[in-house]
Amino acid sequence: MRIVEFTSKRLRRRLAAGALLFATAAASGMASAKDACPLQTLYALTQASLLPTGDDVPLVAEACKVWPYDESLALAAVAYPLPESDDDGRVLRLVIAVLGAQEANILAVHETDLTEDAAFALIEDGLMLDTARYDLAKGVRAFGVKVRSSAPGPSCPDGRFNDELTLYVREGDALRPVFNSYTDFWARVEGEPCSWDQNQRLVTEEAAFTIGVERSAHNGFADLRVTANVARIESAATSDAEQTVRRRDSRIVRYDGTRYDTSALENGFFWTQAPEDK
Repeated sequence: MRIVEFTSKRLRRRLAAGALLFATAAASGMASAKDACPLQTLYALTQASLLPTGDDVPLVAEACKVWPYDESLALAAVAYPLPESDDDGRVLRLVIAVLGAQEANILAVHETDLTEDAAFALIEDGLMLDTARYDLAKGVRAFGVKVRSSAPGPSCPDGRFNDELTLYVREGDALRPVFNSYTDFWARVEGEPCSWDQNQRLVTEEAAFTIGVERSAHNGFADLRVTANVARIESAATSDAEQTVRRRDSRIVRYDGTRYDTSALENGFFWTQAPEDK
């Protein structure tokens, strides 16, 4: 593929920078940036009008990798700001694509918008590709895109969440989201983190989700078991000591014919010590 003659100034600058980085890496043994997108991938997305061609529209975040499930395919997730962005926050276009790993021909695409505000801000390394074995049906494997926020949020929050994971399946030239949930949670259970009350007892919980594929299925797709690894932390204002109790909670989420029902996760099932689903 000849890319130099028709590339924009932005890509030409990156091509030159990439050549310099390659030369430096060869001399020092330094690895390239983690999951950075190849130039031919960005060029292919630009030529397909999935990325802007102007020099004044920088990419906000990107992640690309060859799909271990099928090494003839590559996955890409790229975000850039839309013109309607203003002082209150940027509006970002997130492009998810499956491409041929060698020729970078675009095979399937999904686009969605992200709005930045006080609770969400995307940074350069805020996109991650999840290529775990999400075998949902015979011949159907999903892949995930995780979006991480760097926004500080309120100074004394009751809770926070991060690392939003969406699983996609390919259907012809489209990618369809079938699962969506945050996978990192924190919540205040008792007390007030910003209080100086000497008699206060503070209890918080942190939870990180992992997803496994079950043998059972509903509406053609395998059930998913979402497991929360929860840390319950208790402390008192009169002591520097903390007590941490760890536990695991889990729930089964089922496919309803369109997507997985994650309402139980959104309601924060892990804040109560319910028994695991069987």
